[in-house]
Amino acid sequence: MTEIRILSFAAWRGGHYVGLAEVLASLGVLIKGHRWQLIIDWLVCPETEAIIEATANSLVTTRHLIDLFSGDGQLIDGELVGYGDSSSVPEVRIRAFDSGHWDVQTDNPELLEKIIMLYPDAHELPEW
Repeated sequence: MTEIRILSFAAWRGGHYVGLAEVLASLGVLIKGHRWQLIIDWLVCPETEAIIEATANSLVTTRHLIDLFSGDGQLIDGELVGYGDSSSVPEVRIRAFDSGHWDVQTDNPELLEKIIMLYPDAHELPEW
């Protein structure tokens, strides 16, 4: 078993906000089949109510989350808990931190490598 690591990277790149839909889409097949629990602390979005309703008390597919956040939605603070084959053990956690950073916690080495490749500023955090 690989050690759980946490990588953090900037959400703002050259004046462009890398939103949740873009983060999920960039990770591609590594999370394609995952189902997610979304915990929203602060969301700025014209469709806030629809997103809250669609994700409340249920696991949502990666594709559905990308669709929900493909507009102008900005998750300021919140967390996604991703489940692969098992709905009881999370494989990955993605956290929006103050609209400035994305933090990813996982023990999947392929996912960690992909994040480092896509977001070269990614650095390791000692704790969640």
